[in-house]
Amino acid sequence: MKKSSIPWWMRLKVHFLLFGITMSILPLFLLGNLGFTSVRQNLQINIHEQDFEHVTVIANQIRDFVKNLEDSLTLTKEASSYALVGKDETSRQIILEILLQKDSFIEEIKIADENFNIIDQITRQGGIPSATTPGAKIENPISMEKPSAISEVFFTSDRHPEIYLTVAVQDPMTKDRIGYLQAKVDLQRIISRYVNNRLDEGEYVFLIDQAGNLIGHTDSKLVLDHEEIHEDSAVQSFLEGEDFSQGSEYKNLDGVSVIGAFTSVDTPNWAVFIEQPAREANKPILDFAFRLIMIAILIMALVMILSIAFGLKVVHPIENLEDQVRQIISKGDLESHIPIESWDEIGRLVKSFNQLLNSLDQKNENLKDEKALLTTVVDGVGAGMVLLNPDKKIIWWNTKFAEWFGHHLENLPCDQVVKGESMEGVYHENARNICSVFVNQERRHFRQTFYELSPDNPESAAYLLLLDDITQEVEMEARMIETDKMAAIGLLASGVAHEINNPLAIVAAHSEDLLDRLNEEEPGPTREEIKSGFRIVLGQIVRCKQITDRLLGFARQRINGSDLIEIGAVSLHTLGLLEHKTKQKQIKIELQMENSLFIIGNENEWQQVVLNLINNALDASSDGKVIEVKGYREGEKIHFMVKDYGEGIPQANLKKAFDPFFTTKSVGQGTGLGLYVSYGIVQKMQGEMALDSTEGQGTCVKITLPLHKGGLK
Repeated sequence: MKKSSIPWWMRLKVHFLLFGITMSILPLFLLGNLGFTSVRQNLQINIHEQDFEHVTVIANQIRDFVKNLEDSLTLTKEASSYALVGKDETSRQIILEILLQKDSFIEEIKIADENFNIIDQITRQGGIPSATTPGAKIENPISMEKPSAISEVFFTSDRHPEIYLTVAVQDPMTKDRIGYLQAKVDLQRIISRYVNNRLDEGEYVFLIDQAGNLIGHTDSKLVLDHEEIHEDSAVQSFLEGEDFSQGSEYKNLDGVSVIGAFTSVDTPNWAVFIEQPAREANKPILDFAFRLIMIAILIMALVMILSIAFGLKVVHPIENLEDQVRQIISKGDLESHIPIESWDEIGRLVKSFNQLLNSLDQKNENLKDEKALLTTVVDGVGAGMVLLNPDKKIIWWNTKFAEWFGHHLENLPCDQVVKGESMEGVYHENARNICSVFVNQERRHFRQTFYELSPDNPESAAYLLLLDDITQEVEMEARMIETDKMAAIGLLASGVAHEINNPLAIVAAHSEDLLDRLNEEEPGPTREEIKSGFRIVLGQIVRCKQITDRLLGFARQRINGSDLIEIGAVSLHTLGLLEHKTKQKQIKIELQMENSLFIIGNENEWQQVVLNLINNALDASSDGKVIEVKGYREGEKIHFMVKDYGEGIPQANLKKAFDPFFTTKSVGQGTGLGLYVSYGIVQKMQGEMALDSTEGQGTCVKITLPLHKGGLK
């Protein structure tokens, strides 16, 4: 059996797999992201707290060391103030040597009098000199208000940072200053003692003084190289007046992102900084993220395996169901049943599908019966039915249509089949085409009606064409028109006879007069009198011929088809047939016709319409009344109106006025076909006829026809 053509991304098992992966990824991602964010924030807070605690400890240690050193010098000068500034050099030297041995960070000690003049000095490397330079003074003297002072950091020739620590020597009794004790301290050894303790990987500590000079660093080479560190963002914060930073991330001078903190020592006015590359500081976070990702991958793999197993378990029965359904579809056997393998939801689905097959089988039988019935109805109806595609080519037809036009019609243009060369004429009736065609050597009249179909029908048909055989209806209508015409001719006959009698009487009188004068001996009629008599006779004969020509023109057989006619001229010619009747009733016809009122129609039929309307108006009008006949153009329409001021039509009969054989005239005065026939003729010309009448006031018939522009100049 042919495999399913469903793309892999649309298969149900793939959806199960994607669902399992999605449902594993989303919770893991949300929970992992939440946990990772929380752990990262906690680790960063811990790193910042640890760094700040570290620099705080170092700052406190340096502060305590300087304080202890200051206290050591203060205690020494208080206990041995007289010995330090006295004349006994031996005692003084012993005290100074003890100080050097006690504090290994002191490089040099000087003793000065109250005027800052150096009395004695000792160095760790050079020993005690034999004599001091006369007038030499100590460095960084202190003011009288301060008992001690620490100098700014200065650097030796080999770039070692050092400071001077000076304390005043007071008289134990009077408390007056009697001298000064000054020690030069090596900062590099002090700083190295603290900055290299307990540092993490990549972490380093450095110190700067109040001027921003680097005075200590984990990498002492940077101090010796006089590394410029002013541009460091943390250093700038300190130099701008900040006392501490509990931790932040920024770029160091090398452009490396670091996490750092600092705090000031206060006394002296230094600051301790600690920095660690962010990559190294965040290594625990990265390790945690890596472990989290590995756990997520393992969970995803487990979920994928479970999803695949579950998907196969669920999809396998559905695929079996699909295969069974495909077999049923290929065989078209709706009586088949699919075996039920389980009683879970899929089993119940199979059971429901079997029930559906039974229902479809029953529906199929019903559809076959309905199709047979519909075929019987469609083939038995008297109308031809054709389905057309958007190009109006035939794609289906019923039996009746095949009887008329043959059986080999597929993909032929409908106009060619229905009309073709055998078409005799086409005219419109209420938006429907009526054509006259020779079918099987016999002329048939068909009414064509087109219906647009919805585009989603199974045959892809765009139109439905219905052909109604209205041959008997058209022929009956023609007979009714002829009957109405003959009735009108009969009514006109007496009037025409009277019209002819007058000129015949004149002809007889003149002829008799000429004969009598010719029979007389003397004097006979002259040549001119004879010519004059013959002219009169000829004129009256022409008058008789005009009367008979009008009647014959109206009475001639109706010619099918339409032509371009000017209703003003045709209407005027028709009114000539009613001259005797209008004279007899002394009724005046007021004619107002515009020029160039061209329409498409049959001239003989339009004469019949005008004659019927004028006859009705004459019959309804009393002697001496007026009948108005108007023709005018309004936009793309032509209006023709006949209005009388006669007895009118009662409202009860107004709705019946266009019914065939309905008349209010006396027996023998009318057939009841005039308005009915006229209404049919106007409709055939695609026009409208409206009747407005008030009993006792008269009637107005208004005809509206489409203007044909082809006749305009």
